[in-house]
Amino acid sequence: MPSTTLGNNDDLALVIDEELALQLTESQAEKGEDVLANRLEDISEHLKQINQLNQFMQLTEELNEHKKNEAGPSTSRGCPITHMQRPIRLKNIEGKPEVYDKLHLKAQENLSCNNSKCMSSVMGFYTASLEPRPQQDVLDQAKDFLEQYFTSMKKASSPRHEARWNEVQRSIEATGEYQLTEAELTFGAKAAWRNASRCIGRIQWSKLKVFDCRHVTTTRGMFEVLCNHIKYGTNKGNIRSAITIFPQRTDGLHDYRIWNSQLISYAGYRQSDGTIVGDPINVEFTDVCLKMGWKSKGTEWDILPLIVSANGQDPELFEYPSDLILEVPFSHPKYEWFAELGLRWYALPAVSSMMFDVGGIQFTATAFSGWYMSTEIGCRNLCDTNRRNILETVANKMELDTRTTSSLWKDKALVEVNLAVLHSFQTRNITILDHHTASENFMKHFENESKIRNGCPADWIWIVPPLSGSVTPVYHQEFSLYYLRPSFDYQHPAWKVHVWEKERGEIKPRRKFNFKQIARAVIFTSILYTRALSKRIKATILYATETGKSEIYAKQLTELMGHAFHTQTYCMADYDISKIEHESLLLVVASTFGNGDPPENGESRALSRYRKTHTTGVRCILCLFNANYK
Repeated sequence: MPSTTLGNNDDLALVIDEELALQLTESQAEKGEDVLANRLEDISEHLKQINQLNQFMQLTEELNEHKKNEAGPSTSRGCPITHMQRPIRLKNIEGKPEVYDKLHLKAQENLSCNNSKCMSSVMGFYTASLEPRPQQDVLDQAKDFLEQYFTSMKKASSPRHEARWNEVQRSIEATGEYQLTEAELTFGAKAAWRNASRCIGRIQWSKLKVFDCRHVTTTRGMFEVLCNHIKYGTNKGNIRSAITIFPQRTDGLHDYRIWNSQLISYAGYRQSDGTIVGDPINVEFTDVCLKMGWKSKGTEWDILPLIVSANGQDPELFEYPSDLILEVPFSHPKYEWFAELGLRWYALPAVSSMMFDVGGIQFTATAFSGWYMSTEIGCRNLCDTNRRNILETVANKMELDTRTTSSLWKDKALVEVNLAVLHSFQTRNITILDHHTASENFMKHFENESKIRNGCPADWIWIVPPLSGSVTPVYHQEFSLYYLRPSFDYQHPAWKVHVWEKERGEIKPRRKFNFKQIARAVIFTSILYTRALSKRIKATILYATETGKSEIYAKQLTELMGHAFHTQTYCMADYDISKIEHESLLLVVASTFGNGDPPENGESRALSRYRKTHTTGVRCILCLFNANYK
């Protein structure tokens, strides 16, 4: 924190010393030492007074800063960059004009960053609480929102503004909440999209269609409204952005929730052998649907049913009409075999698990839909290793060399998958945006916002597309990440926090175990496990690696052989070579590095000496090589 001081103490002492030297005359030379000593004592005392005064002024500044923080966003915690109480300079590496972000001064929440760490890469940097807000927080946020609302109409501090604020105040003080007007709700929903730092398509924020469904209080009514939302948003392929909003949170015990993370998504089924049929990201929610009685087909592309809960009651499951969901089967303009892969995706992305937070009021059940950017499907949904993971399948069909990453087979296959997605949507006249157009649109939005609002919150990690990032303009633009309200916030999954009616008010007897009983159980289990392993043939797996590739193979080998052998895995550098004579089965996974040199953790003099005299027992050698080594 900058502080005001009276000057540099060393410089001050030097000036005083020079004055002292000038005052010493020849007649005073003999007494100079005594005079100098006395003057130095005076100087020392003077410097102490200056230091004390500087400390006092610094403490005064800190106190004033603390008082300022109590009235506004905190600067004592959170990101030291975005919480600076001055504009942030944002540069463009391609040479475009710099901009200064002042909007961050209105940031509503502290991020989890601090002076020693940056948490901007964390997936969920803010998750909404399950508890209702304190009354004072509701008042503060309502006041801030009404200022935003009336300022947007150029009626800030008008009699209408004051009357509305007084009305809201009375309602909050009496009941702890208030009701937004339909116009306020619409403004808040559009502002929340405008403030969404991770969305690249915000240039369309003002065109959002808002469905006010705060009057809907049953699960059947919620289902019917959401079906209408899907029909409106899909619009026969001419996608329109929309949001549906259900009743607000009251006491936290009567929340409305949409249990699906998206209104439309594909089921994922875990098989007995650990493999997954369908979309792996939805395995857990699929299990919830099955437990609630859903009769699925068990195929790769089953549309999940909708689960909703109203007024804090138990949820209800509904299946969509077969003609409601628009799906796009994928084909490729060049490769005819691509259609034979049987890939598809739904046309309408509709996020339904986030909370809409506006004016201190929390709407726990909302559904927001727009249209896809092609890389969302082509890169993330189809090619991520924890999703459909089709990259290697496509590469093999393209007859690419997948044995080495230097062939860039992943990059080539990824481009073709994205090309197929764009081709399939566009030939059916279904709205979709390529990542280059989306990036250019966002840069225009960023420019507009910098002029209109003096800032635009943006999460660079999410804004930059997952394909060809450095050839898009957003890659070269600095952004500032901060949190503004109104907002869309992450929530805890509904199925993990819901209290079922049969469990409410029940006090289940719970047997308590002491430490001795638990220890006995652990020891007994350990003995049984050890006995079972002792009957198996021991297999020791050693690995030597520089880049980690051999370690990965060694762990895969351990998992494979662990079904039949008593396996133990060691890094070669940590292995006691004297035990090698007693091994029943020894497997070594090693690789060369650089110009064919052995890995550092595989260089062992003891092992080298052993190889010279004990090689007659070798039965098999598996070689993994890189074609780059000639």
